[in-house]
Amino acid sequence: MGRMIYGLPSDNVAPLATITVNTGTVDPTYPAANLADLIPAIPAQLTTTTGSWKLAFGAAQRIDIVAIPHHNLIAGLDVRIQGNAADAWGAPTLNTTITIPAYRQDLFPVGSWIDLTGVAGYAVGGFQYWRLVIVGANASAVKVGELIALATKRTLNPNISWGVGLKEERPIIENTTDYLVSTIYDLGVTRRSLAGTLDTTDVGLAAIRALWRDARGRARGFLVIPDESVNDAWFVRWAGDLDPTLEINDRNTIPIAFQEVSRGLYL
Repeated sequence: MGRMIYGLPSDNVAPLATITVNTGTVDPTYPAANLADLIPAIPAQLTTTTGSWKLAFGAAQRIDIVAIPHHNLIAGLDVRIQGNAADAWGAPTLNTTITIPAYRQDLFPVGSWIDLTGVAGYAVGGFQYWRLVIVGANASAVKVGELIALATKRTLNPNISWGVGLKEERPIIENTTDYLVSTIYDLGVTRRSLAGTLDTTDVGLAAIRALWRDARGRARGFLVIPDESVNDAWFVRWAGDLDPTLEINDRNTIPIAFQEVSRGLYL
């Protein structure tokens, strides 16, 4: 398991942008603002199978990590993240592909993400204008549940200790007769959880405290990429309280538990 990448809730600058549909046709029922409303279950939607959303900031904005935790984009589709100093897209300075992996067996997409810090055209100073562009033709009208843009890439170091629990829950409605015959209705929702223990220094403890406090405990969601070597980004909340144990000589053990913010039904 590679190291965990994460961001504080306040690292996500996408909600600070003015978001508009740049190409394609907006579905007025699911407007562009839904792209960064922190509710993955409510998508921004187009009526077209291609198109783009533009994020305009008041000044140049650094973005290190971009993630799309929920969408209906088909695997292998040409999807790009672009950044430019001007609102002109003929040859943007940053223009890179975000890989859309194969879907899971429960019909949910894998949360795609990309580290922009190693991409050609990346600048620490960032760009005033950014775009999420669906270049290829999707199988149906484009839907994106959430776009997360982290201004700062943070890596858990040391990583969570081995013995990490990865739970999935799938709620159902079950009616059972007196003869124990069950009729089951699948509600169509899967939610994942991650739990483990962090054995870290005082610096590491301070970083986790900063995450807990910035998230206001369980109140605010944030991005977690459990394994830096796997294309799978989660939008999560803390699953419980912050409860570190202070050991001796710059050593602390901290139970870590994150619960995925429900993506609702697959799109």
